[in-house]
Amino acid sequence: MLDARQLDDLREIFPTLVLFGDPAQLAPVGPSPGAGRMVFDTLPKADVVSLSRIHRQAEGNPILDLAHALGDPELSFEAFERQVEAAAAQDDRVLVAGRVEADLMARSPVLVWRNATRIRLIAAFRTAHEAPEDALLPGEPLICDGIELPLKHRKRRIDLEARGLVKGAQVVYLGPGKRSGFSRLHVLGAEEPEVSAASIVKIEREGDEDPFIPYAASMGAAFLHGAAVTIHKAQGSQWDSVQVFAPDLWAAARSGRMEAGQPLWKRLAYVAITRAERRLLWVTRYRLSRPSAPLSVTDLSRAPATLRLRAEEQGEGADA
Repeated sequence: MLDARQLDDLREIFPTLVLFGDPAQLAPVGPSPGAGRMVFDTLPKADVVSLSRIHRQAEGNPILDLAHALGDPELSFEAFERQVEAAAAQDDRVLVAGRVEADLMARSPVLVWRNATRIRLIAAFRTAHEAPEDALLPGEPLICDGIELPLKHRKRRIDLEARGLVKGAQVVYLGPGKRSGFSRLHVLGAEEPEVSAASIVKIEREGDEDPFIPYAASMGAAFLHGAAVTIHKAQGSQWDSVQVFAPDLWAAARSGRMEAGQPLWKRLAYVAITRAERRLLWVTRYRLSRPSAPLSVTDLSRAPATLRLRAEEQGEGADA
């Protein structure tokens, strides 16, 4: 998912780069240079080594078989969905579900293609948990959308990124920080997961042109709600269990759109299902289950660096 500008930044820092990419995935989108194509497409052929088989899941995992089935140029969406149903009948690691599981959304986002679907599912998730409109509940999931800092604060940006707050990082909201505009966050997968940082949290709402912003520092780490995520943003991430919203993939198939010579729905399906490390839930309907319990943070491991968290809240650390 590197674009040309990010690659140039890395080249300034490191004399040698080794890039790993999957040509079956989706190219970067947006206005940045190089959007719409993979950066390795621009490299000299002598610098590129292509692998013919992707080993993302353990051998024998039905998710891997479904991913490779998408390489068949004659495969239609309907035929692929029948393969998903057949895999579900034989292996409990694949499930065809008639609704989205709200409990899973707290730690593993529903993967969708359309922004409208994402916004509706997030609104349904927050309504199901009776979340207030003007604040976040502890335990709500967030996705880091980048660091919004001027160039003169490059050192602070590097510090935040070193703590795991990179674009696409999975974060759980713990509560407000002691300083105005700060949030206490748990960065999933980080060595020191608890961090207090100036935050710009954006929650889009259906029918509203501008997002609702419950917490906003003048600059800092930007976040989107993480109960549902577009398949593009999910690239680079994996979860134990993943819910894929099939009606959106069907809509992509009906659109007839192509990307790099391949039907867009196949690229979307490939990326979406391979986000699942162990279990794939193929959701077929616009329905949401009721949560079995309130949102909580008790499942999160505590950070060993409590003193550092306190220092940050006093303005001595990552106080963007």
